[in-house]
Amino acid sequence: MISKKVFDKCLDKGLTIAFSESMTGGNLSYQMIYNEGASKVLIGSVVAYHTDLKEKPLGVHKQIIDDFSVVSQQVADQMARGIFDLTHASICVSITGNAGPTLDTNTTKKEAFIAILFQEKLYQYHVNFDANDRMKNIEDATTFVYQKIEELL
Repeated sequence: MISKKVFDKCLDKGLTIAFSESMTGGNLSYQMIYNEGASKVLIGSVVAYHTDLKEKPLGVHKQIIDDFSVVSQQVADQMARGIFDLTHASICVSITGNAGPTLDTNTTKKEAFIAILFQEKLYQYHVNFDANDRMKNIEDATTFVYQKIEELL
């Protein structure tokens, strides 16, 4: 399972993790829950698919959404900070994007913006997807996020 290495490293180091997910619709936390003893690492997850949930409880400013769209690095950054404010997890991960195959408003491609808040530093990532397969893009994004978390650990 793709989350096993991250889970083991977090467990060994006494780290916790929380997710703020839009594009992946809970898949990041779903993968973490597969690990026996997941509650020792996973604090929780907010699936903020609708803009209202990005604004509350995650604290994404409406002006940021209006200026940059929900599919932007600025929104991912605020989502990561928002899940930290809610959970105070050691690692706070957010993802927003467009998995396709259709494109959302203000978006010209299938892409994801990711933010990982770890040790008081915000790491930013951007991924483009070529596939017209929504589930493949979600799985690819999930794998990418877990690879990046593992690299940081």
